[in-house]
Amino acid sequence: MPRRLLLAALALIAAALPWIAPPPQVAAQVQIQALAPYALTAYSRPDRAAPIVGVFTPHAKVALEGRSADTAWVLGHSSDGSVRGWIERRHLLLPPEASVARLLVSNEIVFVPPAPRTDSARAVDLTSYPVIPLGMGRARTIYENGRILGASARTVAKVGDCISDNQHFLSPFGRSRYNLGEFAYLQAVVDHFGASLALDSLAAYDGLVTSAVLDPAFANPLACQPGESPLRCEYRVHRPSVAVIMFGTSDLLVMSPAQFNTFMRQIVEDSIGAGVIPILSTFPGNLGFWQETILYNQIVVRIALDYNIPLINLWLALESLPNHGLEPDGFHLGEPPYGAACMLTDPYLSTGYTTRNLVTMQTLDAVWRGAMQ
Repeated sequence: MPRRLLLAALALIAAALPWIAPPPQVAAQVQIQALAPYALTAYSRPDRAAPIVGVFTPHAKVALEGRSADTAWVLGHSSDGSVRGWIERRHLLLPPEASVARLLVSNEIVFVPPAPRTDSARAVDLTSYPVIPLGMGRARTIYENGRILGASARTVAKVGDCISDNQHFLSPFGRSRYNLGEFAYLQAVVDHFGASLALDSLAAYDGLVTSAVLDPAFANPLACQPGESPLRCEYRVHRPSVAVIMFGTSDLLVMSPAQFNTFMRQIVEDSIGAGVIPILSTFPGNLGFWQETILYNQIVVRIALDYNIPLINLWLALESLPNHGLEPDGFHLGEPPYGAACMLTDPYLSTGYTTRNLVTMQTLDAVWRGAMQ
């Protein structure tokens, strides 16, 4: 067939076919790289009440992937891929020409690995775990990493609620207001940690719960960097090598066992990541919620076992004391007369704070000798 006739035939066939519109052009996703000027918390969704999935380190480069509908939040990941999650846009440093509004709106919820079920904690027998830890587990490895990161071998931190943020807890040791009585062997560890025992912690205060110590909204703005949680702030400012961590008394009133389990594990993760040996402690409890006290303490023990870290079984130490070592309100830890919380002699040892100080110093002594020398 001549070429001219072939082209004419093809034209007739094409004209007979239905017209198909070309696919619309899809706008390419905008690529923006921001900078985290300080430590920034990453959440699983654009909500500060959402689970925390990581923390961007100071000066980390953050590649932005999407935004919330109101542009207040952005979804991004670190340049090395180690952290990915939602960040509040106001905390990021953006290039002058960058427009967050041009990012695609995302409704993604970043995957959060499920925390171990609390069912396994219910099998824990609180009476079978010693008051003072017999083994150090992975404490030595954490300590050595902390030294690389600049942690002070002579500094201990307090992390918790009002029972830890109290003039009676450890502070008298740091101010030379104590009597070791028959426990004179503790003099060496008192001397070692010295004035740090009296430091005012940025991660311990009245009403603090596990979720709040991880939330930058509850950090002291006079000492902490924007976007820094109370826990990370305490670790940055005081550079401890060890932290005595106790929560539960207030937590059992405001959150479920599963939430407590998740937040406590995040506290342990953050501590280990900062090179701080986390010493967990069971808590005295609340006589009005005794079954909850047992369960939440079982969770604490289960976490210590899972992470192979030191545990103070304060709950067991207080069991033989009048009213479980609590004040008549059944909620606050018992205070000794005349402020003698660090007088490790009778009759003061029959009170809650004095007993807590004793077992805490005995544990610090064990950790110092067993993992830090």
